[in-house]
Amino acid sequence: MSKDGILIVDKPAGLTSHDAVMRVKKALSAKKVGHTGTLDPFATGVLVMGINQGTKLIPFLDKTDKAYRGVIVLGMATDTYDSTGEIVERCDEADIEGVSEEDIRKAVGSFAGTIRQRPPVYSALKVDGVRLYKLARSGVTVDVEEREVKIFSIELVDYTRPRITIDATCSPGTYIRSLAVDIGKALGLPAHLEGLKRTRSGPFSIEESTALKEFAVLGDARGGGNGKRGPKGWSKVIGLREAVGDMMEISINEGQANQVVNGAPLLFDKGLFEDRVSGGKGDAYDIPGAVVKLIYNEKLLALARVVIKSKAERENKMNLKPFKVFH
Repeated sequence: MSKDGILIVDKPAGLTSHDAVMRVKKALSAKKVGHTGTLDPFATGVLVMGINQGTKLIPFLDKTDKAYRGVIVLGMATDTYDSTGEIVERCDEADIEGVSEEDIRKAVGSFAGTIRQRPPVYSALKVDGVRLYKLARSGVTVDVEEREVKIFSIELVDYTRPRITIDATCSPGTYIRSLAVDIGKALGLPAHLEGLKRTRSGPFSIEESTALKEFAVLGDARGGGNGKRGPKGWSKVIGLREAVGDMMEISINEGQANQVVNGAPLLFDKGLFEDRVSGGKGDAYDIPGAVVKLIYNEKLLALARVVIKSKAERENKMNLKPFKVFH
């Protein structure tokens, strides 16, 4: 048995995201497995994996917002911004005691909105093609530029000195480690991130995830692909169409499906999209680059981009150009 789609895994601490992918690939005997947003080894929680042709969806699923629960320790900073690094700064216990819970609540809340943050030097970002963490381990000093990220919501969940627990929802590319350090700075204290759990990635939540350890039972290298045990593992895979359920879709006929498989664009009336996209206000769905699903025989056949051409516009038509075909 084989299947294409998305798998929601609850990654345990102590494994890289790549390690988790390799375990699932072996358990299911899948041909291809990839993942969206990397979780650091010490972090746990939602890791969205693309299985077989599901890997083609990763670029879209990777752009969604993420939700986290983080535990920040006040009074101590590390070179990695987390508990795995070397201590680079400490403060007195009295300094921590001088900060009230209300001070912390205000400091945490001040990070809601669009902010600028500096990624940790120990991160997977690249400079001139080299991972930052490799440069840092080699003793190379790199001035990492700040970048803009969005914190859609953030709140203090608990404060048990010296630990702060926060919940945050943010844009992709946000470093909660950097956020932890910046919250500490706002309080005038060194700080680092002790624990991190991703509770949601786009529409996929921790409640619908499968613990990685279960795949030792759900499927293995002997039967994951076509044996008796494997199908249990495959039953956890979300189908391609459902994996991008919030994306607009259009059903096509056999003739159109043949065009799509051959890479030919499809021509549609713009009116097909007006109610779905503009709320019935009459504005045509003419956003170049917008992506829609093409459905044939109740299955996802392709993803297509909206292409507007001057002649098509005059005729109130629009082109859908397939760019990801699943077959």
